[in-house]
Amino acid sequence: MNVLQVNTVYPNGSTGRIVAEIAAYTAAQPDTRALAAFGIGESSRENGVDALRFGSPAGRKFHGAIRKLLDAEGYGSLIATGQLIKFCRENQVDVVHLHNLHGCYINLKRWFRYLEQAGIPVVWTLHDCWPMTGHCAYFNYAGCERWKTQCIRCPEKHSYPECVGFDGSRRNYRLKKRLFSSLPNLTIVTPCRWLADIVRESYLHNAQTRVIYNGVDTERFQPVASHLRKHYGLERKRVLLSVASDWDRRKGLDSLIGLSELLNEPYRIVIIGLTREQLSALPKNVLGLERTASQQELAAWYTAADCFVNPTLDDTMPLVNLEALACGTPIVVYDTGGCREAVDESCGTVVAKGDIQELAVAVKQICESDANYADACLQRAMRFSKQNMARAYYELYREVLS
Repeated sequence: MNVLQVNTVYPNGSTGRIVAEIAAYTAAQPDTRALAAFGIGESSRENGVDALRFGSPAGRKFHGAIRKLLDAEGYGSLIATGQLIKFCRENQVDVVHLHNLHGCYINLKRWFRYLEQAGIPVVWTLHDCWPMTGHCAYFNYAGCERWKTQCIRCPEKHSYPECVGFDGSRRNYRLKKRLFSSLPNLTIVTPCRWLADIVRESYLHNAQTRVIYNGVDTERFQPVASHLRKHYGLERKRVLLSVASDWDRRKGLDSLIGLSELLNEPYRIVIIGLTREQLSALPKNVLGLERTASQQELAAWYTAADCFVNPTLDDTMPLVNLEALACGTPIVVYDTGGCREAVDESCGTVVAKGDIQELAVAVKQICESDANYADACLQRAMRFSKQNMARAYYELYREVLS
């Protein structure tokens, strides 16, 4: 069985790591070959995985230009997609596993025409809502429901994938509906039940849908002793940690600033992933960092925190929630997307989206409780281990082939 995964990036980034973890597990199985193809990264042959970067930086730049001016994500990269199709044929791929197809690296028409004609079983993991809309990757923040019938005049045109020119959401919606509904052997996988319900309301409702939760690397993310509290003067503080790779408006930075105004000593909020501009605008009682030096340092921050706070306003199943649990730290999350599916009363709290007062109450209840959350968090995290995720995908590959 030859399995090809396709994603924007590999092996870094949240989705890139997921692809790499699934590929490594697949490659270790008997009579199975794992392949990966992507637009950003370096071709390699490691851990039994043949990984190909197809396309060129120049091709991606041109694709990015037409996306930004014409709202044409997925309309460029014709030559690059030809390279991908050649790779599929040369390696006699039995199952194609799609991940993110946005990112200016693949031509949708040419790729889906090939998949339809080849009749290859396709598994498609949706990491966001982009496959069901005419433009945006997330629509909850805008309260938009046009994706259910026909996208037009997209209120999220300036959000990722950003467009400053022509609004092509109507055209894109019709094209994606036609292409994505054309595959006779398509299985949709979502990382949470919330997104699976969204799929069933979209034009993809006829596809088989499965929930496989994202997996956290419990070998990298586990309780780690450190001197972070001493180094940053947090020894007598109740530390609230929040982490994101990009603190855009939907990630809830404003909620954290509001939370800092409601909490007095000894509470201290630490935010990781900020830009220099965002750092300069922080209140004095908030500690901000651009990034950590490594995943081990990030695990140390998770461990050092008394509580992990995720105020995201529009998301699916954030890995940061699972990483915090794997380090033994309870979490408080807004009721956004699949965030509530990571939490039960033994390891955290879910509060109404945008309710900063309730967020403050929940944080205090956890930090001032006599309960020992660490064991419950670790036990909960094991449900979301990368081994469980990869095994579930491997079993799905065998199922769609049979």
